[in-house]
Amino acid sequence: MSRRLVLVAVAMAGLVVGCSVGSSPAAIPATAAPSTAVPTTVAPSTPAPGASSPPTVAPPVDVPTRVLNLGERGSYGVVELDLDAWDVRVDWPQDPEGTDLAEYLEAHPEVAVLTNAGIFSEDLSPGGLLVSDGEELRALNLAEGAGNFHLMPNAVFEVRADGTAAVVESTAYTGAGVEQATQSGPALLLDGEVHPQFTEGSSNTALRSGVGVSPDGRTVYLVITRTYVNLWDFAVMFRDELGVEDALYLDGQISQLWVSGAPDPTPFLGPYAGVIAATPR
Repeated sequence: MSRRLVLVAVAMAGLVVGCSVGSSPAAIPATAAPSTAVPTTVAPSTPAPGASSPPTVAPPVDVPTRVLNLGERGSYGVVELDLDAWDVRVDWPQDPEGTDLAEYLEAHPEVAVLTNAGIFSEDLSPGGLLVSDGEELRALNLAEGAGNFHLMPNAVFEVRADGTAAVVESTAYTGAGVEQATQSGPALLLDGEVHPQFTEGSSNTALRSGVGVSPDGRTVYLVITRTYVNLWDFAVMFRDELGVEDALYLDGQISQLWVSGAPDPTPFLGPYAGVIAATPR
């Protein structure tokens, strides 16, 4: 990989877990980056005479990130995307071998934030609805089944042509004016209410990722946990710490949330199906 390795505090435990309830979580990284670490850059070596110069690497983009340490309620890495300043899109390259995040970044060097977009099937296709640039690549899935995706109600994260975003219950999804969308489950919050099947104090903990939207639809929050948390605490964090009323569980166990300046995503947790990518305007 040609990208400059810059170690930033909120690289956010880019290794995360949580595909299905009851699955065995992967090991938490042995060390977590402190929230005040000074970025360290690996400088390119000087080429020998006659050797080709290394490729030019664009400087890291300043991504609004923070870490929330809530004690027993968990630690969270948060990316906050103001839709006036960021383009947020959903993509699915439809590679039969799946989507590798590092390869995706090589093909889309303008991307400054990247995460896998929702639960997917064994054939590396999205588990439900996926809309990219106004084109429906996968239909809405309202079927019953097992696992987190089918823990009803599930929901759709959507970005609309009017520049706003939302998380809507899957049965309420209409598609009107939607440019980008991914369906996953369970819904963490709908209208400020925690999913009815979550239990406060549950011992069902894992590393998890999710997306929430501010009440005015102008800000998208991508979140990855840095410690094992239950779904109740994950949902309440969105509501009480970020002021979000609607939020969606994306995935876990194998999830990654990459931000500009962090080391390349690892291939060992993928491949994935769809992705959520953000680019500065």
